[in-house]
Formats: sequence, structure tokens, C-alpha cells
Amino acid sequence: MPEKPVKSTKVRKPKKQKVKQGHKLVWLTLIILIIPCVMIGYILLVSARETDQPVEGNRFGPNDLNPKIEETQMSAIQGDLMSIPNMESATIDLKSATLRVHLNLVDNADDVMLEDAANQAYDIINNHLPIETYFTSNGEGKMYDLEIDSYNYLVDDAHPADGWRFVKVVKNNAGNRVTDHITTPRNADLANQVRYTPPAQPAEQTEQPAEQPVEGEGEGQ
Repeated sequence: MPEKPVKSTKVRKPKKQKVKQGHKLVWLTLIILIIPCVMIGYILLVSARETDQPVEGNRFGPNDLNPKIEETQMSAIQGDLMSIPNMESATIDLKSATLRVHLNLVDNADDVMLEDAANQAYDIINNHLPIETYFTSNGEGKMYDLEIDSYNYLVDDAHPADGWRFVKVVKNNAGNRVTDHITTPRNADLANQVRYTPPAQPAEQTEQPAEQPVEGEGEGQ
């Protein structure tokens, strides 16, 4: 008998399952959300670490404050300030590119004595720190400002405000020297009017007498 033909069976390869588009959108959305969360978390972490640290900045350029005022120069000025007559105490400090000098003279010092002391302090500073070099802009950069306060005392229970005297000398790096008597008004008449004129009192309201009824009003006719 003839042999029956054997049917050949082909092995089918398993079809690759296509990744659904929905899964891709989910992963893409998660990545988009995670990136800003990670950035915000990093910023919060860095901010928390630097909470107790001051923020330092510099508003001056490389050509500003050149030459620089040194501590040795300030110490020398401090010592020479005490040689000014009628001086009780003198302090000097340097903050925000401003050299400030505070002169406390005897309690009975008047405006003339205070201004003379401020002028002597100005000359002492000029000897150690030439004004044209340290306190005047040179066109290339900003320089220091100078303030000199000269007073007889600070107002308290033992020192009345009426006898207080205060003179201030200012030299800006872009301006000229200015002397101002803070406790002496430039317009004495106007100052006295403002100081001694009592405030206006509101007008007293006088009580109006109650209206008397007219005779016969309301009576029957």
C-alpha cells in the first residue's frame, strides 16, 4: 500500500506583545512629576542647611575702596583724637564703607568748641588718611564716606535736652565737606513756633436748650 504523506507542522513563533500606549503615558507623566519634586526637595534641603548662615554680599566693585583703610591706621587716629582739648572720650568705627568718628566733649562745651574739635579731628584723619585719596572718588571707583559727630553729652535724666549741643561734619566720596549744627535751627523763629505753639483745642460744644412747647400747641380746638 502506498504510504500516506506525512503532514509537516510548522512551529509558530510566539508573537511579541505590543506594549500598550497607556503604559508609556503613565511613565512619562511620572517622570515629568518627579523632576520638579526632586528640584524643590534639593532647594529646601540646601535652604535648611544655610538657615543659620548670614547672606553675604558685596556692593563694591574691584576698583572701589582702593586703597583700603587698615586697622593700624584707625588705631593711630583713635590715639590722636584724645589729644584734642576738652575731650572726654573718642571712638571710631568703619561700617558700610563709612568711617564714623564720635567725639564726646565736656558737658559745658558750646557750639564753637564742638565745631573746633570736629575740625581738629578732620585734620587728624587727613594726616593718617588723606581726604583726596580715601574719601574722594577718583573716577575709577567709589571711595569711603566720612562722618564726624561732636557733642557735649547724651540726653538722659541728668542731662536735659535744652543744653544738648551736637555738631556733625560729613564728607561724601562724591561731594564736598559739610558742617551742620544739628541742635541749632537754621530758622529760629519757625522752630520756636513749632516747638512752643500749643496744639489747637477742639471747640467746646455748648448744649442747646430744649425747645419749649408753644402755648396752645397740641390742644384741641
